[in-house]
Amino acid sequence: MKKVLLGMTALAFFAASCKDDKSGIVTPDPPKTEDWYLTGIVVRDIDNSGATFGDKDSMVMTYNTDKTFNTLEEIAGENETYYALVKFIYNQQKVTKMTLQESKMGVAETIYECTYSGDQLVRFFEPGRSATSYDSLVYENNKVVKVFQVRADKRNNKSWEYTWQNNNVTEAREFNANPTTYNLELVSIRKYTYNNVANPYKSLANFLLMKGDNPDIPLLSANEQMSYTVANAQNVVSHIYNYTRSANDKGLTVADTMWHKTPAESSAKADYISAYKYTDLNK
Repeated sequence: MKKVLLGMTALAFFAASCKDDKSGIVTPDPPKTEDWYLTGIVVRDIDNSGATFGDKDSMVMTYNTDKTFNTLEEIAGENETYYALVKFIYNQQKVTKMTLQESKMGVAETIYECTYSGDQLVRFFEPGRSATSYDSLVYENNKVVKVFQVRADKRNNKSWEYTWQNNNVTEAREFNANPTTYNLELVSIRKYTYNNVANPYKSLANFLLMKGDNPDIPLLSANEQMSYTVANAQNVVSHIYNYTRSANDKGLTVADTMWHKTPAESSAKADYISAYKYTDLNK
């Protein structure tokens, strides 16, 4: 019996010793996963010889510490004659205002205020004009399926309808107001294809939603666009656009070229080239 008790005492001492040893071990933090966000775009036009020409259009994006989109600064034109700085104001990660500064020394002015239903942005409008000049968004399954632009002059009213498949917009239909009846009538149909690469523009969602005259809802898709066609209301295609892209060792697109042709043309011509920069926000 004494031997048994001594044995149990030894085991208890051994277990306690092991516990004490473990308490002194420092477990290193697991390495952070990379989280790349788009922070810069430079666009140049391309002539028939394949050379770039004209003014350079450059955009720089910044993000808040919680990774919400903060600002987009655009500089373009000869001697940087065009300047715009867009900034988003948040309340609990919801955009409440969008401001615009039109010169480096200028003063930012609020150009849009926002209304939400739950967590979804459903309307943005010019200050003081929420009932007369606004854009409203309609969702299904947490995806934007319709955008309505209502203007004080009803002849300028527009709307868009979007078809989603596998988290990508595959078709966008644009409707413009009839100048006499003000009824919205179909004027164009765009159809899109995608690759399997994650879409870098998704981090700019607030800007793409609130661009105003031309919402870029297809750029909210999960994947990168590879091509799109433009057709009239009778679905007769008039223009075909394709992208060619190159990626870095992270699989991020660092450059792309937009190619354009009509159905009657046998080969496409390069319209412009874009270069992209990214930042890992987990660093």
